[in-house]
Amino acid sequence: MLYNFRNIKFVLLPLLAAFMCLFSSCNDVEKNFGDYINDGIKHTEEQHYDKAMASFKNAIKLEPDNAFAHYTLGGIYTFKDMNEDAITQYNKAIELDPNYPDPHYSVGFVYEKLGMNEEAKHEFARFDELKKKK
Repeated sequence: MLYNFRNIKFVLLPLLAAFMCLFSSCNDVEKNFGDYINDGIKHTEEQHYDKAMASFKNAIKLEPDNAFAHYTLGGIYTFKDMNEDAITQYNKAIELDPNYPDPHYSVGFVYEKLGMNEEAKHEFARFDELKKKK
């Protein structure tokens, strides 16, 4: 039987495509926590807050107990005036690492913005106390 060259494309094209994927972007390497954090920071600097939010959420999926990830997501919520969500994320960061000063300042800022002055005062004082320890 003679080999039908018209049908060879059905054999060679998938093999060629698979070979090319080994050396190109078809090789979807999963991002790690640091990749998502770095992407989120880059998107924040570019003021692409929705993309930053997605990156930080992906980081949290990989490391749900990482205080920094919750803190950075809280920052995006603050930029977007999603104040309740920001408070939730900052408080989660504080819960995970009570000695991390930055979330205290940030949640104090949101509290102050919302007119919750006593709560803000408490968080600013806690921030100052923790900063002195470092």
